[in-house]
Amino acid sequence: MNRCNACGLTDSQALAAAKTIGLQEEFNCGLYSCCQVSAWADEQCLAWFKAVEEDAQLARQAVNTIDDSGKEPALVPVHLRRSVPWYRRA
Repeated sequence: MNRCNACGLTDSQALAAAKTIGLQEEFNCGLYSCCQVSAWADEQCLAWFKAVEEDAQLARQAVNTIDDSGKEPALVPVHLRRSVPWYRRA
């Protein structure tokens, strides 16, 4: 198991990071180093976490602004189906 001295990733970790950000072919060809791929993958992960946190905060704000005074009952009366006269069995 080879580990990079600069970024600390193993070969398999670098390959997984390259797959995650869609640069597997470029990484395999040697166009990008494991250090570059690692930095980009970390940046992408952080961006996703920030976006998810912002979405969650907006959802919490929307829930907090809902007015509870006009609540409707949660239970709805259900009527059982009556058999249709022409479908009755003799």
